[in-house]
Formats: sequence, structure tokens, C-alpha cells
Amino acid sequence: MGLKEATLKLASFLLDKLRQKDKGTRLMKIPDIEELIKLYEISNRVENKSPRTVAWYSEMLTSFTRYLDTVHLPHDLSIFSIDTVRAYILYLRQRRRFEGHPYTPQQDKTLSPKTIQCHVRALRAFSSWLFAEGHTTENRLGKLKLPKAPVTMTTPLTPEEIKTCSSSIDKDSTMGVRNYTIIIIALDTGLRISEIIGISLANINLIDGYIKVLGKGSKERIVPIGKFVQRKLLFYIENARPKPASGEINNLFLSASGNPMTANSIKLVFSRIARSSGVKRLHAHLCRHTFSINYLLNGGDVFSLKEILGHSSLEMVNHYLHFTSSQITAQHHKYSPMDKLTGEHE
Repeated sequence: MGLKEATLKLASFLLDKLRQKDKGTRLMKIPDIEELIKLYEISNRVENKSPRTVAWYSEMLTSFTRYLDTVHLPHDLSIFSIDTVRAYILYLRQRRRFEGHPYTPQQDKTLSPKTIQCHVRALRAFSSWLFAEGHTTENRLGKLKLPKAPVTMTTPLTPEEIKTCSSSIDKDSTMGVRNYTIIIIALDTGLRISEIIGISLANINLIDGYIKVLGKGSKERIVPIGKFVQRKLLFYIENARPKPASGEINNLFLSASGNPMTANSIKLVFSRIARSSGVKRLHAHLCRHTFSINYLLNGGDVFSLKEILGHSSLEMVNHYLHFTSSQITAQHHKYSPMDKLTGEHE
């Protein structure tokens, strides 16, 4: 279902609720959890959250209603409690990956602790919204702790892997220049795919070295770019950027036909580079991770990194510190002054 159709469906749902109220029905049916999830979705859309975020919340919450059906519990709001959600967490720990999925075959592995944590995060956010909107007299999940999940550290791309990826790109072709520019911008700024496709020529300042991007929640921010990327960006704009299909198109990155690139086309660029270079683990988010780690290792601080990445809190960037600590430890083991003096490193 497209965004327009979904919006119309939600508007129709709200209209029905208003009509019920206008009829003066004193004994209106208390909305069940499914109805409240629809209202929550409308609220998220009104707050201008990204379509992907809105869909994520709805998907997580709908999974909870399917669990209620599985254990034969009603969808009445009275059932929404900390005890019910704790039972749901135990159920999720036994659930197989892609269980009940209409297209993807079920796997033998159970859901990861991180996935379960995501389900609980969505339910806690929903609980806070229910309380704020007056649907409940208290935040019913306010005291519910997130289930622990192991902190895994994704290894960033090594300099050798980055060089290998770069060497695999045909920089003599216009599309090759475009693809090379995309990957070095991702590595130099940590931009998300949605932010890369949204870059417009009007928001690029090559004199002062920055790009103004539109991030999550329609928040604008300034993202610096290094001198190397500035030069390559200028070369792409002047020599390789396709002619726009229409005069209204101002996007930086265009397809061969002159239309703005989509998120899927950017993903395809990375997957093709991964295949041609042999660096199969390459993807856009790994470039964001690689940028963050290298930024801190090169002397950057978490406060400026938070602003560059567009995070609202330090929580999202603090885990990068753990990785940089391990990197520094490895460097010390390699270059320990006393080991070198005593020959212990040999």
C-alpha cells in the first residue's frame, strides 16, 4: 500500500471516530489496542516522522497483537500491562526468525536479543504515548527494563578494503565517477542513504566545505566534507553529472536518464561495488560506521560526532568509544615502548 493510500485510510478511520462522537453516543466503545495503534500511527505521521520509522512502530506493535491472538487474549486495552509484555518477551525468545512471514521461509534460529529489544522499545514508546494522550492513567510500561542484548562491534572497513573498493570502480565512465563520489562521501561524512539521495546542488558549499542535509524528522544540519571530497565532488558536478531530465531536478546524484536516484538504486551501487571488489561486506551503513570510528581515532570527539551523524542523544554514539578503546589497546600492544625496549614484542 502506497503512502497516499495509507494516509487516506487513516483519515477515513479518524472520520469514522468523529462521526461516532458527533452522534452523541454516550456509551462509546473504548478503543481496543488495534484502534489505538492506528491512532498512534496517525500521531507519528503528524509529528513528521519518516515513513520508515512510522512503518517500523506499526510493524512492531502489530506483532504484539498477533501474539495476543496466539495466546487467546482479548485486544482490550486492559490487557496491556507490564506482566503481559513480560510474557510476550518470553514468547519472543522462543520465536523463530521469519516465523509466519508470508514470503520469507522460517529459519531455525530464534530472534536475536537485539530484535527482541527493538520490540520492547516500540511497546514502551507506545505506552508513553497512551499515557500522554490520556488513554491510560499511568505509563504502564514505565518501570519495564529493556532486556539485555550483547553489545556487538562491527569491524569498520580497513584502509586496504577501502582501496580495493575504490580500485574496482571504473573512474573513466560517468557512472563510475558518480559511484566513486557516492562512496567517498559516505566514508567522509557518515550520511544515511536517505540523506545522500536528498542532497541538492543548492545545499553544497564547496568554498567552506560543507553540505546541508535533511535528516530524520526533517531536521536540517550542516555536515563538513574534507578537501579531497570537495575536489572529487566538484569534478563530478562539472564533468560527470548527467543532464537532469527536467529543469525542476536539482538533486546531486542522478541516474543515467537524469532522474534523482532512489534508495534502492544507491543500495544497488554498493552491492555492485561489493561484488566487483570482493569486499562482500560493503554496504552503506558500514560506511557510516567506518566514518564514525575513524573520526574518533583521528582525534574527533563524541559531541561533534553526534551533530555530524544527526543523533538526538549521545547514547547512539557512545558505543563507538568502546571500539576505539579496543583499537587503541591493539596499537599499544603493537607499539608498547617497554615491549620494544626489552624485545618482548618479538
